[in-house]
Amino acid sequence: MRVLSITPTYFPQVGGIESVVRELAVRTSRADVQVDVAHVSAQLAEPSVDVVDGLKVHRVPVAGNRLAGYARDFGRLAAGYDLLHVHDPQLMMLTGNVLLQCRHIPAVLSTHGGFRHTTRHQAIKWLHERLLMRSLLRHYRKILATSESDTAYFSQFSDRVEKCENGIAYAKFQQGRLTGAPDPAKWIYWGRWSRNKRIDAVIDTVAMSRDQGIAIDLLIAGPDFDNLRESLQNQIRALKLDTAVRLHPYIEDAALMHELQQRSVFVTGSEYEGFGVGILEAMAAGKIVLCRDIAPINGFVERGVNGFFLGFDKSAADAAVVREIAGLDGKRCAAMSVAAQQRAKRYDWDVIAQTFSRHYQDALATGR
Repeated sequence: MRVLSITPTYFPQVGGIESVVRELAVRTSRADVQVDVAHVSAQLAEPSVDVVDGLKVHRVPVAGNRLAGYARDFGRLAAGYDLLHVHDPQLMMLTGNVLLQCRHIPAVLSTHGGFRHTTRHQAIKWLHERLLMRSLLRHYRKILATSESDTAYFSQFSDRVEKCENGIAYAKFQQGRLTGAPDPAKWIYWGRWSRNKRIDAVIDTVAMSRDQGIAIDLLIAGPDFDNLRESLQNQIRALKLDTAVRLHPYIEDAALMHELQQRSVFVTGSEYEGFGVGILEAMAAGKIVLCRDIAPINGFVERGVNGFFLGFDKSAADAAVVREIAGLDGKRCAAMSVAAQQRAKRYDWDVIAQTFSRHYQDALATGR
């Protein structure tokens, strides 16, 4: 079986979808299954083929943008495969090209949260949902919903929806477990620097904490996807947090593991997540998690057991939570770290990839 995993973003960009596509391709490839990647994006200037982590990666430029556009020669590429696995949260440009150029090839869809999490382009989303959603989903033999909330949402439009959560590289992030004494005042955020992650709100929370005598130390690491570095640096400077908050715009795996080994808490102010891969990776590294009380990530975090919830609104309630965290003793930190790892272990790719492989086989065995 030859599978083409089609994604709107891929390495060297870093984020949840990129990680899922790579790990899934690596874990489902075997002697009788070849999984390649098609990175289809308007940000690509020229078509190319390279090998990344042992995977063949086709770069396919798009004339247009991430919502609407034409991927030249995409159909010719797809014609060599038995199954297409489409990673299309917007259910627009990628699915449009699949329908236009290779609709005869069996396909499955991973939802990755869909596009309903923000208020941007509301009119377009309303029209898309009412006029196009059912017909677009009808093409796919399976709609693999990445969370309970995705399952509930997409089931309104299709009877082919099945929950199929993503996985994490559990063993890799086990290398980031704490090596010294726990310090719940040492925090880290790593991941894409994009506006929805609300890194600015995390910095404001650190400022509020330090104003109340809680000496939080924060490292912010990851790729600057939305060109936020200058504004974040200005915010840090204005709040006089130069010694408390450090920016690391890109961090290699070895350096990341070293930093994780020094820190007890992972924090994210993210306002929406399609799945929450970064949070589960942090839990695999034994980090206590601070995040918003929103789906689907509140399905991973249990208050006082493996993490805490914040509103990131500089409120008295947030101040009380931060004070509780900073006051955790070594025994409690260790217990919460173990609980976080146990929760993350359920999402080890070694287990999750087998579920995807079964879905691939079922999709090929199922006619339209």
